[in-house]
Amino acid sequence: MSFISNFFSPPKPPPAPDYAGAATAQGAANVETAIVEGTMNRPDIFSPYDVTRWTDIGTKEKPRFQADYTLRPEYETQRAKQAQIGGQYLDVAGQRLGELPSGQFDFGALPAYQSTIDTAGFTPLATAEDLGDYATRSEASYYNRAYGRLKPAQDMEKTQLHTQLINSGLPPGSVAYNDAMNRLEMAHSDALTGLAQQSIAEGQRMRTGLATEAQSMRQGQLAEATMMQQMQNQARQQALSEALLGRRLPMEELATLTGSPSIGAAGLGTATTGLDVPGTAIAPPPIFAATQAQGAEGMNRYGQQMAGYGARMQMLGNLAGGAMASDKTLKENIIKVGKSALGFNIYEFNYLWSPKRFRGVIAQEVQKIKPQAVLSNIFGHLLVDYSKLDVNMEQV
Repeated sequence: MSFISNFFSPPKPPPAPDYAGAATAQGAANVETAIVEGTMNRPDIFSPYDVTRWTDIGTKEKPRFQADYTLRPEYETQRAKQAQIGGQYLDVAGQRLGELPSGQFDFGALPAYQSTIDTAGFTPLATAEDLGDYATRSEASYYNRAYGRLKPAQDMEKTQLHTQLINSGLPPGSVAYNDAMNRLEMAHSDALTGLAQQSIAEGQRMRTGLATEAQSMRQGQLAEATMMQQMQNQARQQALSEALLGRRLPMEELATLTGSPSIGAAGLGTATTGLDVPGTAIAPPPIFAATQAQGAEGMNRYGQQMAGYGARMQMLGNLAGGAMASDKTLKENIIKVGKSALGFNIYEFNYLWSPKRFRGVIAQEVQKIKPQAVLSNIFGHLLVDYSKLDVNMEQV
């Protein structure tokens, strides 16, 4: 009976791996590996140029190493000579240091920067009133000069017509006399009207000419002032550049003097062994990975055992006349998806031993509604005879 009990009993899950302990052990192994690797990668090195010796001055918990680098005698002589030359450079640099300007840069010594153009000395532009007055005077002057020439000619023409009419037998006061004289007067009046219009046009022309000339003069003054402004600002920029150059050159000379020839520049750089010493790499033991693999193998074995258990449960259902294992304790991830016409709740779920999803009922609920459709196996798990329900057991 114990064999049957063991055969149909659900398997027990494997114990959870000790990941925290594995991580601690892995960390300790990593530290130990790093110490060993660091020690192996510090060999004493002997080359034609120098010697490098490593000394362990630490503890096992806190390793420390000291590197002693020594040049061969002939190269040590060259290094000493270069150090002497470097000291002489520094002596000269110390002398030049006292010649450097120490005060702040005096911008007041530079030509003033002209940001705007001073128009105080410009020829003032004519106002509208000035232009109107100039046009009126030009108009009057033009009219008076022309009228002074035209009026005598008109008077003479009038006298000549008067004499001609009398000699023709047309006395003053006669209709013919008056008509002729009136026509002459009208011609003279039209001539004066035309003269007035010409005078007005001449005044406007003179006004426009004066405004154009004043504007042109103003533009010329502005262009000249702009050029002077640019020249002054360029002179300021040039003076600034020269002053800054005068301050920078001594500093650059000092930097050159303090940057004395390096040993590396002469082919005597530190630890230039000329030897290709390969490094050593040591991998720590994969403690944590092994623990993970062990846990995964245990869960895989447990899954296989659960699958076998499920098959055995199904076999018991078949022996019970086609009843299906529907005990709630054998299922997980249970989700209600509907209800049958006879009132049975319908669920989707998977068995503990398989990820496959099924749709069916819960035996404990069916037992309350229709107990004759529910059976029990030798372990007390409930089975459901779906042939007595209006619900089918099916895989989703």
